[in-house]
Amino acid sequence: MFKRFLILMIIIGIILSLSSCIFVMGFTNTKTGWAIGWDDDNNAVILHTTDGGKTWNEQGDRTLWAGMAGNDITAVDKNTAWAALGDNGSGNGGIANTTDGGKTWQLQALPAEATGTVKGVKALNKDIVWAVTLHGVVLRTMNGGKDWAVIPHPNVDIIQVNRIDAKGGDIWIADVGSGNFGMIHSSDFGQTWRKEELPNLSTDPGAGPMAVSIVDDVTVWAAVRPMADIYRTQNGGDNWHKDASEISGENDLDDICAPNADFVWAVQNIGGFSGGLILKVTNNGTTFTGENSDHNPYYQYEGITCFGEQEAWAVGFKSVTAPATMPSGIIRHTKNGGLTWESQEMPVNDAQLWKISFVGAYR
Repeated sequence: MFKRFLILMIIIGIILSLSSCIFVMGFTNTKTGWAIGWDDDNNAVILHTTDGGKTWNEQGDRTLWAGMAGNDITAVDKNTAWAALGDNGSGNGGIANTTDGGKTWQLQALPAEATGTVKGVKALNKDIVWAVTLHGVVLRTMNGGKDWAVIPHPNVDIIQVNRIDAKGGDIWIADVGSGNFGMIHSSDFGQTWRKEELPNLSTDPGAGPMAVSIVDDVTVWAAVRPMADIYRTQNGGDNWHKDASEISGENDLDDICAPNADFVWAVQNIGGFSGGLILKVTNNGTTFTGENSDHNPYYQYEGITCFGEQEAWAVGFKSVTAPATMPSGIIRHTKNGGLTWESQEMPVNDAQLWKISFVGAYR
């Protein structure tokens, strides 16, 4: 009797162990993300995955935001995300939100002062979200978008925004229009703001920061145009240093994702006839070096998100040299630190992609 009982307990233990393994494997392979861009009529297109990009599906009704391009996307959890939308010609951009995993998307009411294109959006959680318009109207909601407030930044002009990131009480805005003083920062949840200098910036009249990625309250990365330089601060923005110079040829570094103080992913649009690059910057122990991880002659890269040094996704849109039969947009994925990249299947052919965000990722 005891032997039979012992055998039974062993079998039950094996079954429970296998069940546990299956559950863990399923959980770790399930990643929820959204990508955003626009179609040929400048209507935002939102794509969604719940399996790490093995399958993507379009969400939302394009007629709800006719003429409003998709500029940015921020994923909170499997149910919640926000999208930043462009100006449809009426002088007003928009912010769209889903709270049911994308089954429905709703445009949220913005203050009258929030005119023009909404360039960037970044959610801290289901309630607190930051957004900024192209020309520097800073917005914040504390209740999931039921109410948006304009956050003043007196004596700090913001000229032409390209990217925003937020974490805890810190908000950084990459204002390419402000040149070497284009890192706009609040360290106290928007109560006060300041401009931070990027030293030794290119003297090109269009030079300035294009992208920003926060690691923590003291470590932040920034990328600039037009010389493909990477900057970093390790004291909360008091001083910025050019840690990696000209990691590629001259052109815009449009987006970055930094998982830590010694590593950052970047994407570069190198032009309609040259396509795009995915780059990574690493510390070899003494200096930072840039490495070309992927060059695509047919697609210009514009957005990137990452889960660390090994796994990342990049998105972009078709170059003029691409065959007409190719989709308008692309989603690229690596899970081995950029040694290889694979294209994930596009659910629609007319979506030019701009930005991408995954739940739990660093962007």
